[in-house]
Amino acid sequence: MSLPSLKQPFVTGSINTPAGKVPQVSAMLNWTDRWGTFKARWGVRRMHYAVEPGIYALNRPTEQSPVLVTANYKMSFDCLRKALPGQDAWILVLDTDGINVWCAAGKGTFGTNELVARIASSSLDQIVTHRRLILPQLSGPGIAAFKVEKPRGSEAAKAPFRAAALRVFLATGLEAPTDMRKRRS
Repeated sequence: MSLPSLKQPFVTGSINTPAGKVPQVSAMLNWTDRWGTFKARWGVRRMHYAVEPGIYALNRPTEQSPVLVTANYKMSFDCLRKALPGQDAWILVLDTDGINVWCAAGKGTFGTNELVARIASSSLDQIVTHRRLILPQLSGPGIAAFKVEKPRGSEAAKAPFRAAALRVFLATGLEAPTDMRKRRS
């Protein structure tokens, strides 16, 4: 078992859990986050703009807080956390070689095997008391939910298309109306 490093520039502290110290992150992006995004959008070290895979604490989650799954591409990670100010959650980051969710799902790096392995290596069962995972909608091509659900007794829910709709999705008991499932131009 290995938890991500606490010495990453976006880590604001740590949360003690039975699995060890989990890096804590804020929904508020700092100057370093914004500068990194600017550089990546201009192609500067874009393929190296990644976070360490593993489990992160967004704000002050408890053992009942939701578990959101994302890729280790830093812009995907930042988009997810930025969409949830004031929300306590766990963020499970898969190793996608620094590729975003949709591309990684198509490539096979955001896949069932990586998800199952990351759940185990993060000791998720020691951190949360439930078995609900919230997967990005665009992870569909890479994740066979039944292979994740059956052996662990887990429940996998597909999040809305846009991260901005996550607060409503979480507040309504993981219900996503049709308009939350569509891509907007």
